[in-house]
Amino acid sequence: MLNIDRRLRRWDEYEGYIFDVDDTLLHCDDAVHYFAFCTGLTALGGRSVNLDGVKVHGSTDAAILRDALTLAGIPEDVWKPQISECCDCMRNYVAEHCADFRIRVLPGVIDTLQYLCSRGAVIGLGTGNLEAIARMKLHHCGILDYFQFGGFSDHHQVERASVIAQALREARTLVGPHAAICVVGDTPADILAARANGLDTIAVASGPYSLVQLRSYDPRWCFPSLQMTPSVCC
Repeated sequence: MLNIDRRLRRWDEYEGYIFDVDDTLLHCDDAVHYFAFCTGLTALGGRSVNLDGVKVHGSTDAAILRDALTLAGIPEDVWKPQISECCDCMRNYVAEHCADFRIRVLPGVIDTLQYLCSRGAVIGLGTGNLEAIARMKLHHCGILDYFQFGGFSDHHQVERASVIAQALREARTLVGPHAAICVVGDTPADILAARANGLDTIAVASGPYSLVQLRSYDPRWCFPSLQMTPSVCC
């Protein structure tokens, strides 16, 4: 572990990094994940259910399912016992429609990942996606192999802090129990989840939130995109 005062630590001097996926690493121009939700929800609800009115940015797949079913008026005692089957339906839908992916790796992502790897950092995921869906997206755009561990919304984790906690446990099994770990994400939810776990955040305005909005949550760093990170490494 690098013995560095937290206040003086540069963005690139952590032993490990936990990356969000959507709008941090990549952007999906398709609707495969959306229709996976609709397919799973409709199968569970027995009628057409979609994501109208549901907050998705910074949420988790488990929370999105819960909120959509609640808005649709489906009682919890009806949907909760079937939520695993609903998640399986989503995974299967995405696997069957990978050919429809239209995914862009965001600017600076590959350079940043390569740079952090060259410094010996461990790199993982902290995403609200179900694990299989996240891995299919990353595999499709050729960057899956950069990631050594992860936290996901499988096992019905509706709180993003729980997802980050899972990733943090895995990171520290690789680099030690006191290793300095940083979260990288594009939403206030990423910043708050990192803070709940005692972690710093690199916030990037590559998603729906502006620099001004993200800075109001007081992340350790805030950049327009990951394209900026190598230019401030010194």
